[in-house]
Amino acid sequence: MATDTELMARTAAGEQSALELLFARWESPLFGYFYRLGGHPSWIEDLVEESLVTLYRRRARYDPTRAFAPWIFGIARLVWKDHLRHRGRDLYGATSLAEVEDTPAPGPDALGTAQRREEGDRVRFAIQRLPMEQREAVILRHYHGLSYEEIARVVDAPLGTIKWRIHEAVRRLEVHFTREVKESAE
Repeated sequence: MATDTELMARTAAGEQSALELLFARWESPLFGYFYRLGGHPSWIEDLVEESLVTLYRRRARYDPTRAFAPWIFGIARLVWKDHLRHRGRDLYGATSLAEVEDTPAPGPDALGTAQRREEGDRVRFAIQRLPMEQREAVILRHYHGLSYEEIARVVDAPLGTIKWRIHEAVRRLEVHFTREVKESAE
């Protein structure tokens, strides 16, 4: 199987099938990125499409000596920031997270599925309450597996800042869930 770097080289050389493979490979991770940032369900598809179109437009600028994931998430981040600038932050958060997910199908493990979905919703809600810089760092680290160094390149921030953002985000999440447990026990 070809690596992303190999596919980018083939895309830059004009190979349509390589571009299609990149699009297919990165559509879902980009969707998850925008969803976890708090993107409105009706806009996420457009954000993913714009990111992939931008990937194509910038194909000649890709440096094959650098990791691909930070590069594509850097593009997605710029698309997200541009979108926020045009749409406004006040349009986010008005929609339930459940609107994006499918309803679990009834079956032998429907209760387990429902419990996992509820837990996932609780985690997503807590992450969406984080400040944008911390939310973005946590999403890139824990959902997309980027290293601290790669995240620093994506968001154009010093490595120490990224470490602090993730540390502070984890601390805030711990406080949130500790409070939630205490409230449910009362």
